[in-house]
Amino acid sequence: MKLCITAAGNDLSAATDSAFGRAPWFMLIDTETGAAEAVAHPSINAGHGAGIASAQLMADHGVEAVLTGRLGPKAQSALAAAGIAMHEGLPACTV
Repeated sequence: MKLCITAAGNDLSAATDSAFGRAPWFMLIDTETGAAEAVAHPSINAGHGAGIASAQLMADHGVEAVLTGRLGPKAQSALAAAGIAMHEGLPACTV
C-alpha cells in the first residue's frame, strides 16, 4: 500500500504536520517495500484550493491512504472521490 504522511520536512526523521492542505511536505511510504519518497507541497501558498490540489497530487502519485492531523471538508471530498482512505488525528511525532 502507498501511504501519505503529512510532514514538516523531507525525510523520515521529520516531524509530522497536523494539516493536510497546508503541510509543507508529503512523505509517501510503500508499506510493502519500505521505500520512502518526499514530495514538496506545490500549492502550500495558494490562497484557496490547497486541500483539493493536495488530494489531486496524492491521486497522481497512486496514494491509497492519507495519515494527517486534520482534513478540511473540500480535501475530504476530493480524497473520497479519488478512492483514497483518510485517517485523521495523527499526533505530533516523527514520520
